[in-house]
Amino acid sequence: MTRLLFATDFHGSDVVFRKFISAAKMHKVDVIVVGGDITGKAMVPIIERPDGIHEAYFFATTHIAKTREELDELQKRISHVGFYPYPTTREEYERLKNDQSKLDSLFAQIMVNRVADWVRLAEQHLKETNAKFFFMAGNDDIYDVDKALALSDYVVNPEGKVVEADEDHEMISTGHTNMTPWQCPRDLPEDKLAEIIENMTSQVKDMSRCIFNLHCPPFNTKLDLAPKLDKDMKYVHKGGQIEMIPVGSESVRAAIEKHQPFLGLHGHIHESRGFDKLGRTLLLNAGSEYAEGILRAVIVNMDKDKVKGYLFISG
Repeated sequence: MTRLLFATDFHGSDVVFRKFISAAKMHKVDVIVVGGDITGKAMVPIIERPDGIHEAYFFATTHIAKTREELDELQKRISHVGFYPYPTTREEYERLKNDQSKLDSLFAQIMVNRVADWVRLAEQHLKETNAKFFFMAGNDDIYDVDKALALSDYVVNPEGKVVEADEDHEMISTGHTNMTPWQCPRDLPEDKLAEIIENMTSQVKDMSRCIFNLHCPPFNTKLDLAPKLDKDMKYVHKGGQIEMIPVGSESVRAAIEKHQPFLGLHGHIHESRGFDKLGRTLLLNAGSEYAEGILRAVIVNMDKDKVKGYLFISG
């Protein structure tokens, strides 16, 4: 039997990634899969005032650090929710604010640096266990982070490849998704996404034992329900509640229906944690509560020809 641990949508949360590493060791898994959206959404400047006190503004609150210990704690809090602390001066802050190109370059490098730190952490704590570690980006992630994922001879970026998850199961992977309202770096039209998936499926030797590690869930399942948005990107309410609609990928669904793989691993839609089936294919979405510092993951126990069981874990 092979034990697989899957999680996704860390969005830069340092504490969630560290919990994931701990879970992999605690549950003694054989295969570890991170399914995309690994970078955070914002950089938080921590500005040093002339009196030596540091201050940062996030979550609609000004946070003050008067000592080195308080500054360290502030940086940890910012990192835990998926943001990137950046200690700076008022002068540098003003320069960056007026130079978008330099600001974008700095933000990209900070994102890459955290992913590189995570790769080193995985090597340090898991390489000796001989568990395979697959770590890919998602649609939210800039392509620069692939450089950090390529730094290791242990951590494998499975994007666009057919890899051996274990001796019995192949796996195809992509972090690309169908188009979203936010036009993220790896959003694609459905036909382009279908090409990426078909290129991989054409190389699979035994589809009956293949795992589809596709960041985007298939359209119109229990795994792709998200709040409906109006033209101003605000939630649409119906009957006093937020209206939920399917937003997954039609090309992902078509590929699963056509090929009927062993297992589908998905993320992308944080609020649709759960399971479903398309034909013989078991579909799992691990969900995400990264901003609360909560790890959402799923453990899958696999025999050669079937999934023996799965368990959603949180913490």
